[in-house]
Amino acid sequence: MSIIEVKGLAKSFGNTLVFKDISLDVDKGEALVIIGPSGCGKSTFLRCINRMEQPSSGSITVLGKDILDKTADIDRLRAQVGMVYQSFNLFSHLNILENMILAPMAVNHMPQAQAIHEAKELLAQVGMEQFADHLPAQLSGGQKQRVAIVRCLMMKPDVLLFDEPTSALDPTMVDEVQNVIARLVKDGMTSIIVTHEMDFARSIASRVAYFDEHGLYEIGTPEQVFDHPQKPKTQQFIERMDVFERDISVNADMYALLSEIRSFCIPYGFTNRQIRSIELLLEEIAFAITSTDIEQQCVFRLRCSRRSDTKDVMLEFPGIQQEPITHPAIDELGLQLVQKLTGDVACKETEDSWYLSVKV
Repeated sequence: MSIIEVKGLAKSFGNTLVFKDISLDVDKGEALVIIGPSGCGKSTFLRCINRMEQPSSGSITVLGKDILDKTADIDRLRAQVGMVYQSFNLFSHLNILENMILAPMAVNHMPQAQAIHEAKELLAQVGMEQFADHLPAQLSGGQKQRVAIVRCLMMKPDVLLFDEPTSALDPTMVDEVQNVIARLVKDGMTSIIVTHEMDFARSIASRVAYFDEHGLYEIGTPEQVFDHPQKPKTQQFIERMDVFERDISVNADMYALLSEIRSFCIPYGFTNRQIRSIELLLEEIAFAITSTDIEQQCVFRLRCSRRSDTKDVMLEFPGIQQEPITHPAIDELGLQLVQKLTGDVACKETEDSWYLSVKV
């Protein structure tokens, strides 16, 4: 049974087309995950579904009702279709319990005692009951987002929309929010989730919709979209998601870079030994060379694949005059460590760069 039916939906801002001719259905209990490049209209599409944005044309039906009809009850719609934003949107002057009970009492006319009781139950489910009297400013980002999610649940929605729910969070807080969403999906909450977290998308999605070229470009099961994408831009997007790339110079923050690399590696199942090998490669070769000359730069690329165990590291040194592993900045002990822990080390020269390729 379809809870949401979208037909021929289009949205423009003035002369700027965001998307056109989007048609899809979302069934009861389904988790539809939307992915795609920045600016392709993913968030705008979500905002159209709960009428935060007015579509330019097309139709949206929620639970059999045309929500674009001029007589549609928007407050009732937003109670049925809750939305969790990137930036939490908690009222800063209200404590957590007050944030939770405000809308159910004002919109659903829930008695205060019942609202407080249900709010405390929901907060307990996400481990936040002890923070009921705290202000939002006293919480971490992950805690705020957990509160934002259960605040939506206070309205007893039929559908939840998640707009990049973890994008504003520190990497250490992402898991706690993803676990709450995953539990809701497992319990049958109909959801539409916009995310850039591909492993999270794969793990919870019933279907994955890829947006590109001003519309719905490809849709299918997680296995179809992530493992066997049929269209060129989907293939390119999935491939790009498997590459970590950073420029390294003498001013680079080494510790921040290594932390980013570790966060990238963990979802791919890298072992601690493999991650340490990459760290050694950077410490002994990339940073050694770039630190000897303020003009020298290195491009670090780490390429993985969710479809195989292949993990390739590439260092590119634009303009370097000699083979990286024979560079004077590289001491013999450092090179021996790199070769012992990484296995294959191969250098290749092009017209204007040296490339050092390593398998870990």
